[in-house]
Amino acid sequence: MRHRLLDSIQQSDGRYLSDLELRPLAQFVTSFDSRFKTYTQLKAEGETLVLSALRRLMLTHREAVQEHGAKCQRDMLYTLECIAKAILLDNPDSFMEEYVVWMQNITRALHKEDSAIAAYRSLQTEITGTLPTEAAQLVNGYLDQLITAFTDGM
Repeated sequence: MRHRLLDSIQQSDGRYLSDLELRPLAQFVTSFDSRFKTYTQLKAEGETLVLSALRRLMLTHREAVQEHGAKCQRDMLYTLECIAKAILLDNPDSFMEEYVVWMQNITRALHKEDSAIAAYRSLQTEITGTLPTEAAQLVNGYLDQLITAFTDGM
């Protein structure tokens, strides 16, 4: 959102912005409360969500969790932090360009796509069961993008 608004301001030299040019700002302001609440919920509950997801994952991927659980926990927490920031700033493009591409490359290089997909689906289940519906939909939309990158590439 920020870049669109700044571009509009720079291009408006000598005039006021039109209603169309102001629309991204209006949408940003209108949705801010929801995005802020989602951010604070992820900040407060992120670690619990990840630990619950890893416990769930133990049922199907016990060996992987036992061997790589600490790294997986670290990566999943970092993922939630990146998602929280992208939601707060209403910046899904940055999440895709800066985080998803990076995580996809690492995961593919290590040949861990299947376990990563299972881990993030488990996290989605925990998010759906824990967070309010609107927040869960926001977060899971970002996780869907990450999972799609693991399955189909960018």
